[in-house]
Amino acid sequence: MKRGNHGPSLYYASDKNVFDALNQHKVDIPTIMKLLERRNIVVSKKTPRESLATYFSRQIHDYQDHKDIAGRLGIAPRRERITSMDVNGEVTKDHLDVAVKQLKEDLESHGEVVQIHKENGKISLTVQYSTVDYKVSEFAQRQERDGTIELLETEDGFTVRNTHNEFVNDVTQSLIKKLEVAADAKLQKVTISLFGVPSARLRSKFFHELASSLPGYTRTDVTSVYVFKAKQDALESDDSDEDDDEDVETETYVERVALRGNGVTRSDIFNDLLEEDDYYITKIAWEARETAGAGHAYAIEAMFANPKDCAGFSFILSGVYPCEDGRLSNRRRAPFKHEIEEISSVVEARARELVKQLSDEFAGTSGDGDAA
Repeated sequence: MKRGNHGPSLYYASDKNVFDALNQHKVDIPTIMKLLERRNIVVSKKTPRESLATYFSRQIHDYQDHKDIAGRLGIAPRRERITSMDVNGEVTKDHLDVAVKQLKEDLESHGEVVQIHKENGKISLTVQYSTVDYKVSEFAQRQERDGTIELLETEDGFTVRNTHNEFVNDVTQSLIKKLEVAADAKLQKVTISLFGVPSARLRSKFFHELASSLPGYTRTDVTSVYVFKAKQDALESDDSDEDDDEDVETETYVERVALRGNGVTRSDIFNDLLEEDDYYITKIAWEARETAGAGHAYAIEAMFANPKDCAGFSFILSGVYPCEDGRLSNRRRAPFKHEIEEISSVVEARARELVKQLSDEFAGTSGDGDAA
């Protein structure tokens, strides 16, 4: 598994780093008093924060001090997007057990914590790992995160669903490689991608249909849309005069356009953009209300991480507007686990259907010159 190189490392926090950290609102007065109490120093609750920070920053600090301060300043992890792929081939439960066990041993040898849960033919792995971000303040650089990988059995093999980030994606690829070794077979990986459908019209149609025709749900509103236009390669010319060079330099180019609000897809700005042959949708956020059950409304977002090739499909259930006494609440709550699983299954299935339909449609029209 690929592990990124980080640097430069922070070997020791300076007195200024400690002083600045203790003056942030996330570090409360009781935390500072506890740090001083560890040194048998008792202070008044009325002592100004800056005075306490100044005094403590002049002391000798150890690992436990830095850990306590970082615990207060650490960035709270946010729920991440979900991505999935179908892995087809001759795979048995024994092969899965062997690959998962080897992966667990490999990750734990690098200091990660792995928990495995099996239920109703599904294997779930929760990986607790840490990342380092040197773009933030010193005490917030190390971040603890959780990543999940789910393996669901299918007729042709299994579906792997995982948290969409670089670390967990690498772990997933490592798991598939170990599974190929355990099964002694080459497995076919099928992802949700429109790389083979370069038509801007069909790529936009993918998101239109995904939001409008999600089985069991009715679209109520589109809250944001991101439109993309791939930059064309510069024309090569050996004998170009100065006027031509000036025209190239002054040519305007807009790559991405983000639209947010209510009824975005009905706006004139949005429709004018899509009338241009080269612009297409790469990300959309919408609200969908379930047609059966309690009648809750769900805020869903889907996108391609690679907008040029329309690859790296991922999605997230951002929140839920519960239906209370026949009316939707204005307050959005976090989704429950079973809601995330239900929406994930529906979005994945519908996205795969649309990729196949649009691929067939493009293949049927490409001969007529509609390959924009």
